[in-house]
Amino acid sequence: MSSAADGLAQSDADLGAAAAQLLGDRRLLIATNRGPVTFAAGADGTLRPRRGSGGLVTALGQVGHHVPITWIAAAMSEGDRRAAADPKLLREVGGADDNVRLRFASVERTVFEQAYNVVANPFLWFLQHQMWNLPERPVIDAGLMRAWERGYVALNEAFAKAVLAQARGDRAPRIMLHDYHLYLAAEPIRRARPGAVLSHFTHIPWPPSSIWQTIAPTIREGIATGLLANDVVGFQTERYAHNFLRMVESFVPKATVDYDDATVRYRRRTIHVRSYPISIDVEATRRVAGTRGARRRADQLLGGTRERVIVRVDRLEPSKNILRGFLAYETLLQRHPRLRGRISFLAFLVPSRTGLREYGHYGRQVQSAVDRINARFGQAGWRPVQLYYENDYAQALAGLSIADVVLVNPLVDGMNLVAKEAVVVSQRDAVLVLSETAGAFDQMADGALPVAPADVIGTADALGRALAMDAEERRRRLARLRRGVEREDITWWLRRQLEDLAEIAGSR
Repeated sequence: MSSAADGLAQSDADLGAAAAQLLGDRRLLIATNRGPVTFAAGADGTLRPRRGSGGLVTALGQVGHHVPITWIAAAMSEGDRRAAADPKLLREVGGADDNVRLRFASVERTVFEQAYNVVANPFLWFLQHQMWNLPERPVIDAGLMRAWERGYVALNEAFAKAVLAQARGDRAPRIMLHDYHLYLAAEPIRRARPGAVLSHFTHIPWPPSSIWQTIAPTIREGIATGLLANDVVGFQTERYAHNFLRMVESFVPKATVDYDDATVRYRRRTIHVRSYPISIDVEATRRVAGTRGARRRADQLLGGTRERVIVRVDRLEPSKNILRGFLAYETLLQRHPRLRGRISFLAFLVPSRTGLREYGHYGRQVQSAVDRINARFGQAGWRPVQLYYENDYAQALAGLSIADVVLVNPLVDGMNLVAKEAVVVSQRDAVLVLSETAGAFDQMADGALPVAPADVIGTADALGRALAMDAEERRRRLARLRRGVEREDITWWLRRQLEDLAEIAGSR
């Protein structure tokens, strides 16, 4: 057995031991807004599952390979609401081994709309990514406060009820809550099951207290105290964990914060605040990239490109900074005419939150930039930017596998799993150009070319340097990044959390 295989086997064994210590014969209960699949009706009315999008689903979808889980998600569509009442459909999602069971938390459409499309995405998500134009927005008016109470609070209570239904008969269930949709769910669970072992992991950035100070005390203090109902509050980076401790110190006067131990003492309980940089299932990612269909697609994509290939894979949303990435590419072509006709930029963009005005406007700006670049620099037989606008995971991995340069330049990101996927599937020693404000930068700085997200000139220079880099340096950099991702993979991410929770459970 190779050393890599030995390491993988040992990692799985360690995870299994941590899971057994925490769970015993229990299932791990995971709650997220978006589930592993969403259901839609075909032309004949039959419900069919479609893989969910986003980094959270990608990461947690791989947890079920290692730990038996029951996944509670929001019924986001009418298809989901119908599927929630069809046990056969839900069993099919989990597969024959029953390692992943899907259950839905259902609320009235108006409740979900207020929670999701008024509070969570247009408000909290923009706030935590520090993307508001504060002199103008947000405006916390009666409509937003109504959506908070009747939507966000109500949805969190529905999630708590759905989780407790799966924990029936267990006085100390093991529960992991995820992300900015569920900041309040732990409190009602804690009231009903004081012995529950609870954690919450936030996948997006956690901004400084000065950002939280701009919003209504009811909301910021509700979020802080809601999270303090957990045993462990987890974040992507140490910086985000520290920001949370500062927020608690600022807005929860009855809490005692210990920065050295990264703990909070509140209501006679100790809450542990930790950083767990999320990652990918390396072997599962490689399996998808190595399927016949993905390899065939990679060959097709490569056949339509020139000497060098730049690739980006992103949800089409403002935080991903896609527009500045294209502006940097345009600058590169303008300053280096010799590159024209010799490079191709493949952009795989996944539709995201298309009902939000800001997203639609940003999407139009991105398309306009692509059209301008292609019109300005395109030649017969050469299109500078090739845009793929669809949710096709295998195709995205195929694109990453043929890249010479991968551009990941978000304004800010909790982590960014594309950066990690890119280095494990690369077949051409890709150079990673990575924003310093991506959560992944903390782990990948020693092998990536850093860029400041607003620095278009600097990003253009980094792309030029990546394209000109000699083969040996490319190999060294990629090997260093790949070893890091292989060592700190999804198993490592999950094991550390299970070990911490097991230690807490064992101390009671």
